[in-house]
Order: sequence, then structure tokens, then C-alpha cells
Amino acid sequence: MSWFVRFLFFVPLMLQTCSIGNALCGQQELIRSPIQLNLSSRRNDDHYSDEQAIKFDKPQQQVNRRHILQSSTVTAALLQQLTSPVISYAAEEPTQISRGTVFEIQDPNSYSAVVYVPRAKDGAKQTSPLPLLVVLHGAGVNEHSAMYEFTTPGGDHTNLPPYLLSTQQAPASLSDNFVVVAPYVGQGKRSLYDEPRSKILSFIKWFNTQIESQTLDDGTNISINRQKVSLFGFSEGATLAVELATTRQFQGVVTASYGFSGTLPKMAIERLQGIPIWAFHSKGDDIYDVQCSNRLVESLLSYDGGLDVFAVDDIKYTKLVPPTTEKIEPGKEHVRASLVASRSAEVFSWLLS
Repeated sequence: MSWFVRFLFFVPLMLQTCSIGNALCGQQELIRSPIQLNLSSRRNDDHYSDEQAIKFDKPQQQVNRRHILQSSTVTAALLQQLTSPVISYAAEEPTQISRGTVFEIQDPNSYSAVVYVPRAKDGAKQTSPLPLLVVLHGAGVNEHSAMYEFTTPGGDHTNLPPYLLSTQQAPASLSDNFVVVAPYVGQGKRSLYDEPRSKILSFIKWFNTQIESQTLDDGTNISINRQKVSLFGFSEGATLAVELATTRQFQGVVTASYGFSGTLPKMAIERLQGIPIWAFHSKGDDIYDVQCSNRLVESLLSYDGGLDVFAVDDIKYTKLVPPTTEKIEPGKEHVRASLVASRSAEVFSWLLS
């Protein structure tokens, strides 16, 4: 059986203009799929074994993965534009787990990670299980701790939701509703993409059990809704998120600057049918060309039967248009896609729907 999909027909996509609500984010094109409502393939309970997660083709052509995010001016300049200076509420070594803050944990068998637990609504004790957002970072130099790299200006991964949560600048649809965990590949390592898929899946399972066993400083406990676990991936982390989604253990995926340069294997496309995916990519991305996300969306919609299994708004595609009035620094548009997605209240409301 060939690993590559033969495109028998092309599904025209409707282009619409959208605004995330921040003028500094530039122009965007929102591509929606004109498809029939059918929820039959949105099931999330037919889990594959962990071994299934490693059976995917690697990109045929390895893109030159530059460490654009390393303490450079790119992320720092964008954060200065898109966020305002505030005090970080992250803590390196908390004595207790507090709601509304970012803290660090360590799985002795896999990864350290930064974690966020939302405050209880209206001061009431949390009784219903909470949705979980797993954030998968891209490549970096990774010289410091997880807390530093995710929450300290100049860290490799400050273009992702944990930084906004640590500075209390995240949209309420995220900060009020989701438990967030961002595993960290570790000091001296390059990318989660290089890690075994089974190891990442094992970490998520460990985290769910671990966080549920903890008593928070307000005397409450939380539980994770296993049917509401979503992925948010940037760059190589976006490619990893799509691969993990084929295990069908996740109810939705957000990708920013998706980097797989080839065509997904037929088996992968079959396993992704019906799983909501929202892709963000800039036309000016000089690390991973926007065609990477174009091919992902087209593959899902043009695959035989694709039009029958996706509900309206299950597949969303936001293309960012680079500004034409300023010189663009190398890597800036690559990073901007993740910042726009992270700051979008609509994205996290969509994952909740």
C-alpha cells in the first residue's frame, strides 16, 4: 500500500477575511471548509496503543531548522508589540500548587513541564472535570529550566500560551477554563519532535494521574476530563501534534507554523478524519513555507470521504499576511503565527465547543 495519497480531486476553499482583534497581528485570511455536518467520526474513545504513535513517515526533505527562538530579538520584539510589561506570576519552586499561577513539575521517567490550573469560578469549589490543553513547543537551544524557557523574557518558548498565562495576559477563554501543561524536552536537547511518541503519550497519562492526586493550596482537588484533551503545537511541535492526533486520544488540535514538508501517509489521514483542526500559518514564514499547512488542510478535505466526516468549522485555517510597510526580521513571521493563535479567545472557545 502506498504511503502517499493520490489526490483525485481538489476541494476549493472559501476565503474570508478575519480579525483576531489586535491590529499589530496584521491581516489574516480565514479559510473555512464548505462541508456537510456529520459528527459520526468525532469519537475520541477508540484509542490506539502507544506504539501506534511512532509509525509515521519522517519528512522526506529535512528543512534547515534554525534556532530562531533562542534568546533572539525575534520573539522579544514580537512580545513587546503584542504584550504589555507586567509582573510574572510564575514560581520556580512552589511549596503548594496554587490556582491561577504557572508552576513546574517533573516526571522522573520523562519530562519536566510547566503547568497552569485555572482559578475556581466565583470562588466555588471545582466539581466538574476540567479540559486539558497540552502545549508542544518547537525547536530551541534549551539551556535552562522549563520554567525559564516558557515564562522568562528571552526564553526559547515564550511565544506560547504558558507565557501569557504567567503574565496574566491570556484570553479568559483559556485562563478560566483549561488546565494547561507544556512538557519540556530538557536542557541541552533540541526538540520534542526528536522524542519517542510513546514517551510523550506516557507523560500525558502520568500528568493526568499526578495532578488529580494533588491537593491545591485552597484545599481543593481537580480532575481532568479525558474526553476534552486538546493539543496546541508550534513549528516542529505542530508536526508532532498532528502525528499524536492520529492516535485519536485528543479531541482537537491547534497548529501554528506546521512544518511537515511532505504529504501525510494515507493511514494518518484516515485516522485524522473528523478530528477538529485549526491551522495558523503566515504567508511570510521563512522557516516552514505556508505550503506545509496548505497541504495539510487540502489532504484532509480532499481525501475520499473527507467531506462526509467533518462538521462545519471542524477544519479552520488562518493565514497571516505579512505587513508590507516594514522590514521583516528573519523568523518573525514564523513566530507570529503562534502568538496570534495563543492570544485568540476564539481558538479556546472553539476547543471548548
